[in-house]
Amino acid sequence: MKVLHILSELQFSGAELMLFSASERFYKSGLEITILSTGKKEGIYAEHFRNVGWKVIHLPFKKDIAFFKELYRLLKGSAFDVVHIHTEQAFIYKAVVAFMAGSPKIISTVHNNFLFSGYLKHRRQFHHFLALKVLGVKFISISESVKHTEKRHYFTDTTLINNWINIERFNSKSTTVIEADTQWHEIRLISVGKCLFEKQHQRILELVEVLVQKGVDVHYTHIGCGDLEDQEKQWVKDHNLQSHVSFISHTNNVAKYLSGSNFYLMPSLFEGLGNACLEAMAAGLYCIVNDAPGLNTLIQNDKTGSVVEFSEIENVAEKIMFIYNNPAVYCQVTKQAQLYVSENHDLSNVEQMIGMYK
Repeated sequence: MKVLHILSELQFSGAELMLFSASERFYKSGLEITILSTGKKEGIYAEHFRNVGWKVIHLPFKKDIAFFKELYRLLKGSAFDVVHIHTEQAFIYKAVVAFMAGSPKIISTVHNNFLFSGYLKHRRQFHHFLALKVLGVKFISISESVKHTEKRHYFTDTTLINNWINIERFNSKSTTVIEADTQWHEIRLISVGKCLFEKQHQRILELVEVLVQKGVDVHYTHIGCGDLEDQEKQWVKDHNLQSHVSFISHTNNVAKYLSGSNFYLMPSLFEGLGNACLEAMAAGLYCIVNDAPGLNTLIQNDKTGSVVEFSEIENVAEKIMFIYNNPAVYCQVTKQAQLYVSENHDLSNVEQMIGMYK
């Protein structure tokens, strides 16, 4: 069975990492996988897909008929059994092209909580109606939060398939499984994600400054790149925090950096689920997330982490210092978080997706 996954520029992001981690299960199920990158650039993660034997095609998205003609030729000539669309951009037009090319199954995964309003909301409702009723598209939501958003805002019925991670990769080291009598010498913060406005990394930088002003030994590891990376680096320089912040643009070994940290922070304005947070939970870090869609349902406040208002930096700082000074609380919460991830976000979730293909 031939399956095409349509993505944007291939990066160290949730969808790419999920597909890669499931490569062995795809192979054992007899699936021949092709990846289509529609970004301006193919993306640095393309080689990882090629290394597991998948074909990678680059067709940069353009708002003109030429792109869709080329997409049609690709789909018609390759006769894919399944076309799986992961991109929000021009989704309905890609689905129409797949339908016209005779693709037997068209699947779309909604990877985020898209809380549009006004014209954008109504347009998306109409597009999803066409996709469901005319094109026969099957929709997947990656979390209960996304499933609820799609049904409530866009009247779209979706199949829930919880995001998965390779849990063993993150908890096998056991270096971050903190015991109740652990004594730390430094607060070690970490975040993983693109440098975009909605990720709000600036909040973490402000938090570091507050902690430093309080005389706390703190270091923040910032993993990710993007539009605001240079601006964030300049802010650190302007505030003389270079010794407290490390920027890591790309890495295929997030587990190593997680094992050297004790708090994972996610101040995003919204998320679909937050695979990076799942990885941190699996690694035994205490996760602190913003009170925002996709995060405030992933974390149970004070049970599997903390849900806070990142706009209130002083309160976040006090929360971290309290947990830092109470290892028993840290131990209890992080163990519950690890249990939650193992029960709900194991790699076996991919079998449900494979079942939709067949």
